[in-house]
Amino acid sequence: MKLLAYFLITVVIYYFSKKYNILLDYPTERKNHHKPTPQVGGVILFTILLFFFDYPFLVLFSLLLFGMLDDMFKLSYKQKFVFEIVIAIYIVYKYKLTLFGIHNIFTDIFATLWIVAFFNGLNMIDGLNGLSTGVSIVYLSMLTQFELALSYFPIYIFNFFGKLFMGESGILITGFLLLSSALSIEKDMVYLTIFFGYPFYEVVASFIRRVISKENPFLADRKHLHHIFPQKMGNLFLPFSYLLTFLFASLPKSYMSIFYYISISIILFLIHFSLIKKLNN
Repeated sequence: MKLLAYFLITVVIYYFSKKYNILLDYPTERKNHHKPTPQVGGVILFTILLFFFDYPFLVLFSLLLFGMLDDMFKLSYKQKFVFEIVIAIYIVYKYKLTLFGIHNIFTDIFATLWIVAFFNGLNMIDGLNGLSTGVSIVYLSMLTQFELALSYFPIYIFNFFGKLFMGESGILITGFLLLSSALSIEKDMVYLTIFFGYPFYEVVASFIRRVISKENPFLADRKHLHHIFPQKMGNLFLPFSYLLTFLFASLPKSYMSIFYYISISIILFLIHFSLIKKLNN
């Protein structure tokens, strides 16, 4: 019954966005779509969470509002960084994250930057229909948040077929939900980094390859996995991304998993970077 309600909320918000030209994402040379598309994933999520789940309203509303402002006015990465720092401080204060089991003022500072990196990692993988929404469903399912995962299903269907996008508000709310769910089980950033291995791979790999290529490491580009691998894999990339997400998240809580994660990431980066070089030649 709830799934029907989730679909109804999705359809209604999608309809009003299209009919009244609200929160539309218009095509540009950096984007794959060719007609204005509602970026209302965050609005849909906020509405569903408001009626069916128990999350702090002010936090969700702040994420929604800032995300909508970014979607409408394209805020600078500096402005987004400041907002994400504020949200990160709230999460650090609430959950007391650790690093190798240690908690002090230095780990709190690191945790604040770690959370900002996580938000940016999610944002980086929100560039292909069905990618960020599908990855989120995988994570929520593995965290046994099945009801929450179900609430993403209508958004995933619409997003998969290119009918709507998550938008910045959707990514911010998703990041908060994923962190809240994961931190209720595990608070050590070492193992959380491995669990959320795919978005963290994108953060680190993007920084390294931009530095190597003498590009601004903080400016967006079209060289992420979902930009490069589909040119070789075609439609197989989405299943591959879900499998990669599952693989990292399934690694056991042990120090050997650090070695496995780094090894897999290095191999992936070498393939990734070599494909970028070949496609540029």
